[in-house]
Amino acid sequence: MLALACAGDAQAAGADALDRLGEAIAGRWTSSVDGAAGVRIDYTAISRGSALTEAWQPDTPGETLSVFHRDGARVLATHYCAQGNQPRLALREGQGFVFEFADATNLADASRSHLHRLELVPNADGSLDRIETYREQGRDETSRLHLVRVAGTR
Repeated sequence: MLALACAGDAQAAGADALDRLGEAIAGRWTSSVDGAAGVRIDYTAISRGSALTEAWQPDTPGETLSVFHRDGARVLATHYCAQGNQPRLALREGQGFVFEFADATNLADASRSHLHRLELVPNADGSLDRIETYREQGRDETSRLHLVRVAGTR
């Protein structure tokens, strides 16, 4: 009985983290003047709130998709990359929304370029920083995108 109660608590913790993420970032975002010009990202809750999608440059040939979802007590992000691989990242315990590499599909050689870390930082002014780190040959390349919510979206 105790094991079932603990499993229920773990499930609730995963649901709570996913809910907090959705509340913080749902909506349409665009890069600010200081960011990369014209980047649009849409965050949308799907499947009755059990998953959250991130559409990067939606409705363009370069569109990519990431899906955030619960896996028991964990929250995972699967990134469907334009490179053709699909890294899975797990939400790190602690403050903020930091996802770190867990594994990948269609990545035969882990030294090849892949998303290794994703951090989503909601700011007090209502903006959002999206920080991604790609790893290739043991070297990390990190980029930051400063986003502002498009008025009227959520």
